[in-house]
Amino acid sequence: MAESTASQGSSLAFERKASGLVRGLDMWDAFGAGLMTCQPIATLWLMVGIALSLFPQGNLLIAIGLGAVTAGLGAPLVWGILSSSMPRAGGEYVYNSRILHPAIALGAVFTNILAVFYWNWYIATWLGQPALELLGQYMGWESFTTWVGTKGGLIILGLIAIVVGYLSVAFSMRSYAIIQKIMLIPAIGGPIVLIIALFMSSKAEFIERWNAIAAEYGSLDYDAFIAAAALPNTWSWHHTLGAFSGVYALFVYNYVIAYLSGEVKRPDKALLTGNVLAVWTPIVLGFLTVVGLYRLVDFNFLSATAQASFGAGVEGYMAPYNPDYLTLTWIASGQSGIVAWAIALAFIAVIWLEITIALLVIARAFLAWGLDRMGPKWFTDVSPRYASPVKNLTVAMLGFAIGLVVLVLWLSNQLAGLVGGGMQFISIFLITGISAVLFPYRKNVRHIWDASPYKTWKFAGIPLVTIGGVLYLTFIITMLYFSFIDPTSREVTGKYMIVFLSAWAAGILWYLFWRAKNAKKGIDVSITFGELPPE
Repeated sequence: MAESTASQGSSLAFERKASGLVRGLDMWDAFGAGLMTCQPIATLWLMVGIALSLFPQGNLLIAIGLGAVTAGLGAPLVWGILSSSMPRAGGEYVYNSRILHPAIALGAVFTNILAVFYWNWYIATWLGQPALELLGQYMGWESFTTWVGTKGGLIILGLIAIVVGYLSVAFSMRSYAIIQKIMLIPAIGGPIVLIIALFMSSKAEFIERWNAIAAEYGSLDYDAFIAAAALPNTWSWHHTLGAFSGVYALFVYNYVIAYLSGEVKRPDKALLTGNVLAVWTPIVLGFLTVVGLYRLVDFNFLSATAQASFGAGVEGYMAPYNPDYLTLTWIASGQSGIVAWAIALAFIAVIWLEITIALLVIARAFLAWGLDRMGPKWFTDVSPRYASPVKNLTVAMLGFAIGLVVLVLWLSNQLAGLVGGGMQFISIFLITGISAVLFPYRKNVRHIWDASPYKTWKFAGIPLVTIGGVLYLTFIITMLYFSFIDPTSREVTGKYMIVFLSAWAAGILWYLFWRAKNAKKGIDVSITFGELPPE
């Protein structure tokens, strides 16, 4: 599918080869890519733990509802319409460089790539904790439980996850697509099993089971646990909006579909539909999970479990199980082995799904930069045998492996995911939301907008992509305030702002370096940013 995007006549910049990628993925593959980055069971685990440890008076049901009418509607429109209008590998870099400016796009994507590395160092440790550690605790495998939680265990298991993920995507996208569909079964099925367990138990049964565990280990019974945490039993608007710091992952990680849009068949139909499904599947799972939890336990009890598992702890809690959403569901089920295995298999699936898509994101980002002459020539190398940028994938894999070791030995932090999410909110979601709002009105991309299959999609005369961008930005800006500026969270997360600024500066300097390097060869790279990269 070679495509020349060179300008004509005296404005000729350079000829660009076709990317070498193949459009072999379908709508379900696109949906899987978006859902795998959401990682349903991990998202639900972090949603309750992070939101209620930072904002214990947050009402998760209201937070999900507000997110659904803003990002739940805006995210599919933003990413579905942009990716369908510019169906090329490379994600938000392609959109932001064309609609806004390449320096802004590279500042943003540098921060995103750093966040992707950061996230996946952290996610690789999940194979040990919580996945296999919880399974060992629930099944009574004491020696196994101890080993998987050691630094050695976390490193060995994490490296296995990274290498298996690399081998799954480096040499065959067709095999990857098949495995992805299989992995979606436990990834979605696991949370469904847990939802069923929550609805099959009563509050009285849960309290009885909690108290039995408390008696066995000399820990706090249900009422004593609430008293020790000393948290209000009412919700507030301030804390409910603050709970966006936890529920955000239900709404935004469909964006990864954009990185594979150059490999999806019928992008005009597949990409928007895949984005809608990738956003609303987690919303439904999240809503049902929270309803199930609220029907079983008191409001302040649930917040107390978040304090005990993700926050400062609850004095007197002595049971060996981290009292998070996963353990609460296992207790509600009567310590069911089925629930224990559903948790473990769901985590194993989403760890594989996330690491594989993260490798693809980095590889496709490098490829898009290279096609715009914003990087070394080897960024554009795609193996003709495997139709895959194997060199880029190998660099990403090595970065994951080295970072994992560094994280486990020196940087481990339970709120690391929120920090990575913050980098992405500023660099991807905020900037791309602005691009979506401006897309129909920017003269430099008028030819792309005029060719978009969604040009005529309007409400009250306003393009739907612009409306989607406004809804999306409403959620993003609210989440950023409560997660990084509000006094409740600022001391935990605000200190990492220097990381964001440094990544942005690096991206802008990268752009300036490559623009100057090409100018010395008589090549004006600015011409390229008026066209789409080749497929």
